Amino acid sequence: MAAKKQTAKDNQKQTTATENEKTQYKIPFITARIDRIASDANSKIKANASVTIGNHFAVHGIKVYDGGEKGLQVLYPGHKGTDGKFYDDFHPITKESREALNGYVLDAYEQKMEQVQTEQQAESEELDEDEEPAFEQSM
Repeated sequence: MAAKKQTAKDNQKQTTATENEKTQYKIPFITARIDRIASDANSKIKANASVTIGNHFAVHGIKVYDGGEKGLQVLYPGHKGTDGKFYDDFHPITKESREALNGYVLDAYEQKMEQVQTEQQAESEELDEDEEPAFEQSM
């Protein structure tokens, strides 16, 4: 009888240890990239992004959204239900994971925008150097 009680206590300890291990998972390595930038400047959707989580999972269809006064926000892939409401197909569970994922996506967006702006400036400078005056007046 004493052996049964000891086994039950050991099982309980294992269960508790397993539960504690689950709560101590760290946020895995995340990379984000901007797939497309919106061509329409008036669009609320500014870009589409993809995220790789822990080099094991990829999530596509993440959007960078201009929330007006709230600033840029991250929208996760979802679908419209038969009741007319929208439901996320993917979303972070904890506040920490949401903040991390949003941070990576918004950082990638800012870097992409800087890259685009730099490329546009370089093209503009090249045009300025190569341009010949359209009209010259001589006397």
